[in-house]
Amino acid sequence: MEKHVCNMEAACRPNFEGVPEMLVSRFPAALALTLSASGLFAAPVNLDQPSSLDRPSYFAPEKSPAQLWRQNTQPVSLTEDAPAPADKIYAESLEPGMMPSAAYGESYGSGCASDGGCYDECFQDCFCPTWFAYAGALAMTRDNSNEVWLSNDSGDYAARTMGSNAAGMGWKAGYELRFGRHFGCSNWAWEVDYWAVRGTASHTVTNQGLIGQLDTPLDANFQGLTYNGSNVDDYYNNAQAHRLQRSYDFYNVELNFFQDPNFYNANCCGGNVTFGALAGLRYFKVREGFAFSTDPTDYSFNGADDELHYDIDVDNNLIGAQLGMIMNYNFDRLNLYAKTKFGIYGNAINQQSRMYGNLGNAYIDNALSPNNGRQYDVSANKGRVSFLGELDLGAGYQLTKRFSINGGYRVVAASGIALATEQIPQNFEDLGIVASTPSNGDLLLHGGYLGGQFIW
Repeated sequence: MEKHVCNMEAACRPNFEGVPEMLVSRFPAALALTLSASGLFAAPVNLDQPSSLDRPSYFAPEKSPAQLWRQNTQPVSLTEDAPAPADKIYAESLEPGMMPSAAYGESYGSGCASDGGCYDECFQDCFCPTWFAYAGALAMTRDNSNEVWLSNDSGDYAARTMGSNAAGMGWKAGYELRFGRHFGCSNWAWEVDYWAVRGTASHTVTNQGLIGQLDTPLDANFQGLTYNGSNVDDYYNNAQAHRLQRSYDFYNVELNFFQDPNFYNANCCGGNVTFGALAGLRYFKVREGFAFSTDPTDYSFNGADDELHYDIDVDNNLIGAQLGMIMNYNFDRLNLYAKTKFGIYGNAINQQSRMYGNLGNAYIDNALSPNNGRQYDVSANKGRVSFLGELDLGAGYQLTKRFSINGGYRVVAASGIALATEQIPQNFEDLGIVASTPSNGDLLLHGGYLGGQFIW
């Protein structure tokens, strides 16, 4: 019986006192015999195989003693005929749509890792989408800018007949196209996004039903302007009809690089929550058209010589960089996402103001004005810094392995914008004020979208 003698000053060591001397003397021989016998169960060693130090090798799983009798003695095959690793078999067995989305509204099929990574670098036959394309429809509107009153009843000054918001934008249809490609084993992607919304609106009022005449509150501003030998006030006051036409154009182009949302991962309520970062370049164009027309003789605007038009056209061209974040909540085939963007932009503004008719432009007719005799046709350019932010909330559903539908709501807010109604001066004779192009307006554009995305 083996005994141990232990104390605080020395390590435990065996003490064979009382053990027969024959067993002690024969213990090395018994140990050698046992080790030799165990060699009967081991696979023979192939001395012709290169050393394990020369190249990596694969190890077979540990087997129980009962399996050792049936162990394959052939060397491990390093060819493509080797059985597929277990992780690949598991990944390929998953149903389509079970993987978390790669980005807002973009879902992977089977063959990609649960963290958004791709097995493709190790197994070339797995499915891992690289390219993606999206097409959809938009329906958007904007907030109304500060209203400028254009028409009134001369018999009732409290009854403001028509203002600049009478031809507001309302809901206008648009479209969106997007395509891009994943890289870095699908952990990153780039995309080009283009969407546009355009629309026009018109509103006409007549002198029918008024207590007095159809006049304009801008008659004091128009003083000093002459068209075809008569003061402009004579065309806009005591008129038969006033018409307001407005146009609204919004164009957006982006080049973004974004992270497959794995910056932060967490599980909640049976789903997977991920966050990712975004950075890119953006061009955003806002164009407004404004036309206030008068007809002093009838109710039909048919291009007669006595019809007069006051036009304003303003272009805002925002170019700059943006940063953002993407959040996904993925639950089986359903993906909820939120995307935010914010940027600082240089805004190149173009503006033209003009008063004209079939017989030419109105002109300044005031001997006391330094602009006496000049036509009222002013074009101006201006640059300033503007800010733009975007919030995008939506959901995607994976219908097939490669196709999903996406829908959501988008809000775009911009400051430092030149708006058409801000270009109306208090004194039309001061062409310097007109050319200064005020640009401290704000814009809020919002609406919904619906579309489909294909990945390959």
